[in-house]
Amino acid sequence: GWPSFMRCHPILYWEYQHIWGFLVAFSLPYCKLYDMGYTSIGSKFDTEKNPLLLNPDGSYRPAHSLVLNQAQQDRERGGRAAE
Repeated sequence: GWPSFMRCHPILYWEYQHIWGFLVAFSLPYCKLYDMGYTSIGSKFDTEKNPLLLNPDGSYRPAHSLVLNQAQQDRERGGRAAE
C-alpha cells in the first residue's frame, strides 16, 4: 500500500485566472492559439475564438486577459461551437 500521508492537488481547485496567472508568472510555454483569442481548444470543427476577447477593431486579445467572476467560469468555453 500507500504510505500514510495525505496528498494535496491544489490545481484541482484553480479557476481560469489562477491557471493563467501561474503560466504567465513562470513564463511557461503554452499553445500559441491562446494568444490569438482562443480560450478552449477542441477539434478544428468546434473551436472558435472567444467573443469575450473581441476588440472593437476586430482583433482579439490573448486568453490570459479574459477576466471572469465566479458566476462566469463557464464562459471560458465561449469559443466552442454548440453541439
